[in-house]
Amino acid sequence: MALIGEKPNEDTPLQQKLDVIAVDIGKLGMYAALLIIHVLLLRSFIEGINRREFDLFGGEMSPTSTKAFPCSNAKNECTGRFWEYIKEWLGHIIVGVAIIVVAVPEGLPLAVMISLAYSVQKML
Repeated sequence: MALIGEKPNEDTPLQQKLDVIAVDIGKLGMYAALLIIHVLLLRSFIEGINRREFDLFGGEMSPTSTKAFPCSNAKNECTGRFWEYIKEWLGHIIVGVAIIVVAVPEGLPLAVMISLAYSVQKML
């Protein structure tokens, strides 16, 4: 009994393989999230340039008038769309973080254990 009690818990080969798979899936989720964030940011830049609305700090002249756009406050002072772009970019980052959270396979060992227990029960 003393020898059994002193033996440290070792991971089984299945647990080691599941850990490797979980790390690989987590890395894949991280790369996918970074790719999606970059694509969303690039899309917002390209759409802003195509609509001629990409102006961070104000001062770009409208082709039809002498006023700069976008003028969003009551005094008609053009301050740009800096804070709107920050909100949009934060939304893109939140999407990326959500993808990372969903991609991390915390329940993978539990799912494998349940399927193995079900299979053993079927064999008996």
